[in-house]
Amino acid sequence: MHSANLEEIIILLLTAVAVVAFFKRLNLSPVLGYLVAGGIIGPFGLHIIPDIAAATHIAEFGVVFLMFYIGLELSFERFKAMRSQVFVFGTLQFVITGAIIGYLSYKILNEVAPAIIIGAGLALSSTAIVLQSLAERGEQATQVGRLALAVLILQDLAVVPLFILIPLVAAGESNIISALLDASLKSFLALVIIVILGRLFLRPFFRIIGDLRNEELFTATTLLIVLAAAWQTGEAGLSMAFGAFLAGLLVAETEFRHQVESDIRPFKSLLLGLFFMTVGMQLDIKLLTGQLADIVGMTVLLMALKASILLLLCKLFRMKTGAAMNTGLLLSQGSEFAFVLFALASELGLFDQTLTQLLLVSVTLSMALTPLLAMVGRWLTIHYDRIFSSEDLTDKDTSGVAQETIDLEGHVIVGGFGRVGRTVCELLAAEKVNYIALDINPRKVKIGRKNGYAVYYGNADDLEILRSVGMGRARAAVVTQREPEECIATIEAIRKAYPTIPIIARAFDRKNAKELKEAGASISIAEAFESSPWRWGVILKTTGISNYELTASFASSR
Repeated sequence: MHSANLEEIIILLLTAVAVVAFFKRLNLSPVLGYLVAGGIIGPFGLHIIPDIAAATHIAEFGVVFLMFYIGLELSFERFKAMRSQVFVFGTLQFVITGAIIGYLSYKILNEVAPAIIIGAGLALSSTAIVLQSLAERGEQATQVGRLALAVLILQDLAVVPLFILIPLVAAGESNIISALLDASLKSFLALVIIVILGRLFLRPFFRIIGDLRNEELFTATTLLIVLAAAWQTGEAGLSMAFGAFLAGLLVAETEFRHQVESDIRPFKSLLLGLFFMTVGMQLDIKLLTGQLADIVGMTVLLMALKASILLLLCKLFRMKTGAAMNTGLLLSQGSEFAFVLFALASELGLFDQTLTQLLLVSVTLSMALTPLLAMVGRWLTIHYDRIFSSEDLTDKDTSGVAQETIDLEGHVIVGGFGRVGRTVCELLAAEKVNYIALDINPRKVKIGRKNGYAVYYGNADDLEILRSVGMGRARAAVVTQREPEECIATIEAIRKAYPTIPIIARAFDRKNAKELKEAGASISIAEAFESSPWRWGVILKTTGISNYELTASFASSR
């Protein structure tokens, strides 16, 4: 390696560490830190790295690994469980927002192709920032968290044909609709071929590698699959990111998903950080100083428009006003994929330099405002409906709960939100399994909801309550109440109304465990005699986690 290249790498890493650490101290997104770091050392900043071509080629792999990681999150099972939110709500958000922004762009630019790309690019929201915000607040399992995830899933899917469409438009395709259909057809054929081959060979291949019990070899195999899939679609004239996305979808269907996710995370984070730094290097702040009013105006208009559309859609789907406002504010920013799409359009000559700079800075500013808006949105979710509609946690009317949980399928019902129930909820959230917790202590419910848990007031042995939280669509029930009599009553009520659903019950000793089994529990776990990993392993297995992943998880914790 040439010493000059090594020097650039050292500068990149040193700047990233210093600036991103500073942003984390301020509780701001690392993405913004990487953008600022790139701006400082780039050709328009301190000119420490004047040529960013070499870094750009490496940074492209950041997008490849991000798309693979997104594919891992979007298994076909999750598609099935969230299909109405993804394909109805998500599609409406993307199409309506993209159409309005595209129309406004066409009125300004008087060009069709750039207007379509701008509309589609600005309709996207930041997957990295939104998911990070939800994770930090523990709100992945709430109605806002589930709906935000559904919108992001659809948007991430929409990115795939856009990656293919932009080069076709730049190559002189006169019919945009025809180019889009052609791109979609190519994507579909590639999807069919890779899915067939992947389902035939991927799981046996991983099993052979997994049986060797060599972590380095397993990681190398993961990298091979990501890069081979990216190379294959690249050679076929499609986007490398598309191939990585398909590979992620296939791996998500295997029992090795969690181990692969753990192995790939460091590569994804590092390379994606480098990508954002290269974007920051391209931001010409001096060029845009005289256009500050335009940038602020574009950013405010973008965020207000997206938040308003989302608010109206949420109300159309009968969400409470506070939660609808939270959803709109949380998803109102631009996306990291907008950087990729606009940079690609600029490179292919579809955008001029000034337009590209305006768009990139506006998206960056919208992302910078997200943490503040997320705080406001959370306050609205907690307080707005209670203040303006006199919401009472102990209200016996279950219609509101039923509406908030109507989108759930394949979730887990947790009876009791004490110490054990809360731990179970945290475990399920960590494994990305949706849950609903029930408790009759208003204080616990209030504190839990304030901290982002999907917990509702209600007795878990009340059939009306169980129906309202979708017990008939649930994959399992976990009974964790402290009083043995409560546990038995809950188990008997669930077993009578839902005879086939698995019930995991917390017991205090072997005698109590036997009583719970006689009441109808599928599995009863005596705390005094079973180790913690075994208890949690039973819950995970019931919710679909494989033996291989359980073994790997427990082995790593010893």
